Amino acid sequence: MMKSGTLLGILFILSSLATVKVASFAPVSTNQSLSSAYAFASSSSPHYQYVLRGAIFSTLNDNEVSIEEWTPLTDDGGVKMREISSTDNAAPDTFKGKDVTVEYIGSIARRDWSVDDINTCWLPEQGLTPLAPKLFKGFDINGEKLMNAKKFNKKFILQGLGVLKEAKVESLFQAAQDLKRSEQTHPAGTVFDKNQFTFRLGKGMSIKAFDLAIREMRVGQTVSLVARCDYAYGERGLRGDGKFLIPPYATVQFDLTFLEIK
Repeated sequence: MMKSGTLLGILFILSSLATVKVASFAPVSTNQSLSSAYAFASSSSPHYQYVLRGAIFSTLNDNEVSIEEWTPLTDDGGVKMREISSTDNAAPDTFKGKDVTVEYIGSIARRDWSVDDINTCWLPEQGLTPLAPKLFKGFDINGEKLMNAKKFNKKFILQGLGVLKEAKVESLFQAAQDLKRSEQTHPAGTVFDKNQFTFRLGKGMSIKAFDLAIREMRVGQTVSLVARCDYAYGERGLRGDGKFLIPPYATVQFDLTFLEIK
């Protein structure tokens, strides 16, 4: 027979899971200050993240947990959005000539590159022949294989990809390993900024994913947003205080609230 103390403990855990409130993260303009990023990522933060049965449930402040499907905002799947909290406000009639104010929390997300993602985001910067994308597809080199030194090694680069120059073989191998190192120094969930700012859409004042998301939102709405590097901080990432706040080729995730348009 189960002891009463054990039964009460189980009931408490089930009750806690039924009411848990959690948060994910949001974007930042490339010209915003990130000086408070790491100070925010502390145990005293009002924002939390729990992984429950393989899914991330997101909310902000006192909203209830929302389990919405991700909606792609681009044809290539480079940006996707999920609603955290809704609003009864109508969508803006136009964004032309108007400024929007938002608040957000930004973090590093899992990269999870497919072969197509690599061919779009990473390969064009490596200086290989036009045949390279077909070879990557033929060998099914996704993000996991690219960062695996036993699979994407110097022998494979030489024989499989046909890269003959020793210096190029070395640089390509190191470029792939740089991706792995960045995942170790900036693991998924690392918060890089918390901020509020005002900007005008389409003027280069924010990352591309930001522009795409706001056009689909209404004032008062909060969403979770995930952006591949070509819709975020690209192959250079973002530096501050002499170090990378966002590493090159990083996928980022946001909790984003549309506060005002004027």
